Amino acid sequence: MSVMRTVPYQIIIIMLLGLLTGGCALYPAVQVAGGAMTGYDAAIIADDYLPRSSVIGGELHAKTDVTLERRLRERLDLNGIKDLKVHVIDCRAYLVGEVADRATADYAIQTAATVQGVKTIRCKFFPKSAFRKNTSDDKRLSQELATMYKRSKALQREDLRVEVVQRNAILIGLTDTGIERARAVAMAHEVGELASITDYIEVRREMPLAQAETAPAK
Repeated sequence: MSVMRTVPYQIIIIMLLGLLTGGCALYPAVQVAGGAMTGYDAAIIADDYLPRSSVIGGELHAKTDVTLERRLRERLDLNGIKDLKVHVIDCRAYLVGEVADRATADYAIQTAATVQGVKTIRCKFFPKSAFRKNTSDDKRLSQELATMYKRSKALQREDLRVEVVQRNAILIGLTDTGIERARAVAMAHEVGELASITDYIEVRREMPLAQAETAPAK
């Protein structure tokens, strides 16, 4: 079943305009950084094209995220995409994992774009290896860092998620200020076995630099 049939017509128009003006770009709405399948990021700014509910209040917003995450998982599963990790925070979707090729990655992004209510989609993909069978190290490292966050008094109230793929850590979440975000990233650097750290943590509100520098440690 073609995913393009369910993509809102506004996105289809954007794609067609991009193909006419951009030449070789396959999906102009998707911005990809990095080389071919060395682990790349992609973001779809869908706020203007996908309708989303207007929710006021942290508790209701959290319930919306849970619903969107469930719908996104179901949509990917129905389309045969079962290996990616999915998170939704503040109506922002995150896809993390291994993919066989670029076509699979693009298909996953297009499928995620059909979920109404999602504001943005951010991805971190790595090439799937036929020789890599044991993922126990990734699970252990992910649990180790997640436990560090839970035990930190400064981060206990923050919504932080950790995924580790091929020893590469992807930090996902939402913190109150940049101070908590910086602390979360610094703690990840304490895990010596990680090959790299990608920071996808968003900040609710930015503190002025002078205030951040003089803020007491929690």
